[in-house]
Amino acid sequence: MTRKLVMSFLTAEGTTSSMTIDQPKEDLSEQEVRGVMEAIIAANIFNTSRGDLTEIKSAAIITTTEEVLI
Repeated sequence: MTRKLVMSFLTAEGTTSSMTIDQPKEDLSEQEVRGVMEAIIAANIFNTSRGDLTEIKSAAIITTTEEVLI
């Protein structure tokens, strides 16, 4: 089973920009994720082709499983 944290932001142009973190810790809380996302926006350290990251859109942990058939 693989886990990924996908954090999505709105950009200055109103589009979505996302970043993915592989294998986030098991007990990750909403407050921790929100704090990191707010810090990323405040620090303005990422350049996107559609402008600065301006707002939190969403965050989700995606879990996938692989079933080998052959």
